[in-house]
Amino acid sequence: MTYAILLAAGRSNRMKTKEKKQFITINNKPILFYSIDKFLKLKEIEKILIVINKNDKSNKVIKLLLKKYSKYFISNKFFLIFGGKERFDSVSNALNFINQYNNISSTDKVIIHDSARPNFSIQDVNNLLVTLNKYKSVSLSYKLSDSIKRIKKSDNELFEVSESVDRDKYHLVSTPQGFQLKLLIECYDKFYKSTLNYKITDDLQIIEYFSKQKSYLIDSKQSNIKITTKDDLNMIKYIL
Repeated sequence: MTYAILLAAGRSNRMKTKEKKQFITINNKPILFYSIDKFLKLKEIEKILIVINKNDKSNKVIKLLLKKYSKYFISNKFFLIFGGKERFDSVSNALNFINQYNNISSTDKVIIHDSARPNFSIQDVNNLLVTLNKYKSVSLSYKLSDSIKRIKKSDNELFEVSESVDRDKYHLVSTPQGFQLKLLIECYDKFYKSTLNYKITDDLQIIEYFSKQKSYLIDSKQSNIKITTKDDLNMIKYIL
């Protein structure tokens, strides 16, 4: 069984728009729906969990979602899950739902994606799913083209350069990310039992900190940008 967790519970604080970024419409289509429609084209994905903020359940886009994709909810292909305070809490809620209502096997996979990245490639996700047949933790990424400097903050919002960094040793990680489901559930369980204060920004870190498994990166397209600011939004409007 292959599951997809689509994260759409973010608060969009940095966007400073009236509407949350995942609900903004581009070309008469909410940004959230771009990811849903692409996942539907991936035959290997059998269950899709859409994670939203509980306060958004009456949002017009969520109402449209329930109406437009009603047949998938009725057939139990789609599930609507309420998220948590942080991104990792939202992932955990979705994993707990899967674990509660399904018998997990060693061959089950899960894809995790941020709905604020609507321009991912279906072929890239197919590559990710194939790679998961061999490895247990895989993510899309892309190479850096700009020079990189390690910095420290100076006066007047300036940043002092500490050193130059070899960009060939670094990749920028994006989503979707894919995992052996059983492994990810086990690592999340260890994470929540841990007393250490971890700053978790993606799920590869959960694997890194709480297992001995290595993660692997697939080179993908830089156009798979995450909408975080209004500039990102303006850019994605030209791409989609």
